[in-house]
Amino acid sequence: MAGILAAQHEVRDEKKSKNPAIGNPEAIAAGQKLFFASCAGCHGPTGGGGRGPNLRERGAWHPMDDDAMFTIVQKGVPGTDMPALNRPDNEVWQIVAFVRSLTAPAMEANAPGDIEAGRRLYWGSAGCSQCHMIAGKGGFPGPDLTNIGALRSLNEIRTSILDPSERGVTENQPVRITFRNGATLEGICVDRTNYAMQVIDRAGTPHRIGMNQVEAIVFSKKSSMPDDYKTRLSREQLQNLLAYLSRQSTRPPAE
Repeated sequence: MAGILAAQHEVRDEKKSKNPAIGNPEAIAAGQKLFFASCAGCHGPTGGGGRGPNLRERGAWHPMDDDAMFTIVQKGVPGTDMPALNRPDNEVWQIVAFVRSLTAPAMEANAPGDIEAGRRLYWGSAGCSQCHMIAGKGGFPGPDLTNIGALRSLNEIRTSILDPSERGVTENQPVRITFRNGATLEGICVDRTNYAMQVIDRAGTPHRIGMNQVEAIVFSKKSSMPDDYKTRLSREQLQNLLAYLSRQSTRPPAE
């Protein structure tokens, strides 16, 4: 069985598209405009779904190789609401490149921007390092961003900066705990089971709390991340910050 799976993997790799649009920032930007004009009516302006499926969730479509996605965009899917797209091949590839960018790791997206300027922003005026750590430096209680470029797409990182509560809060959720003795604790829940939960308070101190100690738990649906970066950062500053964060990975991009 292992041999069969390995052979299938090799075949898929051989057939994987080498089209230059994939991962090309200019092609992705052009594909975004085409997507908005031709695809957003069903899939939403940012690929979040609507009448058509959510393309920002990896789900069933992400194992599909680039050529298969090109065929579906170009020819549609008979018997479904997915129509054929009457566009030149190069424009279809640009759309495929944009859709790929919605879930591809940010480190593979070649995000434009000044990385050094983004680094200064992160550790300086943007205030990111007050709540987030990179390689052991920084603050609490936000998520560690040491490997963010390998774990999240560029689109996900951008959304988390500009609209941190847009998709709800499922990780590092703000919480207020009331204990049976009347004491309270506010912080970020980083792990939870039926028996215990781990919370990091505002000072960065971790707490392991047995559920038998708890009287009430209130989770917030609003992220603790500031929501004013849309106005606090200029377009250029955002681009630079994204360029810096997209390069944060514990492994080289070629791996």
